[in-house]
Amino acid sequence: MNKTIVLGGVAAAAVLVAAGVGFYCYMLKAELSEYKKLGDLASMQQFSQENYDLTKENKTLQGSIDKIQKGFLNYRKNELLEAERRTERRVETAIASFTPISGPYVFTAIAALEQRELCAHTQQLVQLEAELFESSDPAVVMQQNKVCSVRLERKLIPLFKYQMLRVRAGMTGSLQHLRIDAEKKFVSARELLSKWQIPVEKELDSYTKF
Repeated sequence: MNKTIVLGGVAAAAVLVAAGVGFYCYMLKAELSEYKKLGDLASMQQFSQENYDLTKENKTLQGSIDKIQKGFLNYRKNELLEAERRTERRVETAIASFTPISGPYVFTAIAALEQRELCAHTQQLVQLEAELFESSDPAVVMQQNKVCSVRLERKLIPLFKYQMLRVRAGMTGSLQHLRIDAEKKFVSARELLSKWQIPVEKELDSYTKF
């Protein structure tokens, strides 16, 4: 009786083991079948390499985007600070430009400076493009050269000279006392230009003497 029970237990255990092995083999076969659908080993290795390359390329691209964003933020910050300063300067110099006699003197000095600043601004833009994109458009460089080649003072100083000759001619005889007032106006004008560190051409300044 006991032998029969033992044999029955052994047989049942054998059946369970066989069933387990069969189920394991079935699952292994199914899993292998799924891997076969993905391709052979060479294809898998190629896929892995491509995935690695794409991940690396994406990391490089993100680094470039971060660099561009940082560069733009710095550029914007500096541009806004400079815009605030120039706005305040423009208000004061524009008002002074309406002062009789000395007004054109202020206008000529600030106009010449602003043209040079415009040149510097275009140079900074080209430089920023080169730093962020490692390229430079030849057409843009030509535009920059066109802006920087303009010397506005050469056009304005002769006009100021002609005006001052007329002013001096009118301050003769009984009107000579007006020269003192004119000289005071030019003193104030020079102080304003000095405040904003606006350079004055020697030739332009030479025509303010009475």
